Amino acid sequence: MSSQRSGAVAGLAGVLLNVVAVAALGPVPHTYSPADVGAWLAESKAAPTNTIVSAWAFTVGLVLLAAFGAVLARRLNRALATVAAVIFGAGLLLDAAGTLLPIAALKVDDGVGLALLWATLLLDSANNGLLGVALICFSLALPAEWPKAHRWLGLAAGVTSLPVGLQFASADFARLLAIAGPLWLTWIVWASVRLWRSPDAA
Repeated sequence: MSSQRSGAVAGLAGVLLNVVAVAALGPVPHTYSPADVGAWLAESKAAPTNTIVSAWAFTVGLVLLAAFGAVLARRLNRALATVAAVIFGAGLLLDAAGTLLPIAALKVDDGVGLALLWATLLLDSANNGLLGVALICFSLALPAEWPKAHRWLGLAAGVTSLPVGLQFASADFARLLAIAGPLWLTWIVWASVRLWRSPDAA
């Protein structure tokens, strides 16, 4: 399999694992919101299997998405795309480290558990802010022959993701992820399909 198609698989698998992770958190509705981290901890301990499945799905999925970003930047072969990939990967890998912390929170006393969940939330916030910048850079780096709708989708996803970077400070910012998440996941699916279908698609 070519590196380009490997990047496409990484992108699609990363999106799928993020969807699985979110679905697994059905019994944990306060996840990644500063509104009531105590409730997040209590819900996680009441649904440990869901918490573990979600944490690992997020972690592996985020690493795969970082790989996708590197392959996309190589395919585009533009300086701005390289900058985008570095920002994209940095945020995703930081977040990937944090998404395992809810598992640790299951094993410790509540005081430490709350601290771990706050660390998770801060790392996720950083990722969302960096993701917004990266998506804007990637979209601006797309060549003229790339579909304009995909470029605009990436810009919309990036701009919408930027305020989610402040989710640690307010539940209102956290709620914006319900809009930003589907936008950037769709953008990655679209880019992954193009990577798979034709080496000349870019």
